[in-house]
Amino acid sequence: MMIHRALLLCFASLLVCVLPACQSAPTAEERSADRSKIDGERDAVLQKLYAVYPDAKKQMAEAYGSAVFSGTNVFVIFGGGSGAKGVAIDKAGKKTYMSMSEASAGLGLGAKGFSIVCLFNNDLDYRNFTEKGWSFNARADAAAKGDSGGEAGNAANTSGVWKYYELTKDGVLLQAAVGVRKFWPEKHLND
Repeated sequence: MMIHRALLLCFASLLVCVLPACQSAPTAEERSADRSKIDGERDAVLQKLYAVYPDAKKQMAEAYGSAVFSGTNVFVIFGGGSGAKGVAIDKAGKKTYMSMSEASAGLGLGAKGFSIVCLFNNDLDYRNFTEKGWSFNARADAAAKGDSGGEAGNAANTSGVWKYYELTKDGVLLQAAVGVRKFWPEKHLND
């Protein structure tokens, strides 16, 4: 019986990895709509960030580049994950559309919407992020949406990132977890 469960789990994992490769390429109109949506979400996140942390506007102006992501985090008992889309912009205004995914192990229950804002103070750190993008994290969260919109604070600094903010959008999540985040450029949005 245990062997059957293990084989089923392996097969399900394989399907999760293979199915995205079977999708057809998006049309030019779909890519443009996706980029517009991500740009609009970036603007909304920055407005919220500036309302919660007014100094962030000055930091943004001083930064070499920035990356803004919006996504959802789900955690059920012993494991969870996150997914987000966003855009990185350097000082010259060049955009790199990106995705983020996270796998976590630990204890927790719930879901929350979140936004991440990363500021970089030099070209090397910015390029490392947009080209390599790995980030290991360990955290304990307690987030709940409140009357003021549920925005929550400045998270711990991440390697290579000058300033790092994580804002809660909505939902309830209690977790203590260790996870790995991967940020990568979305080829189909940057062509």
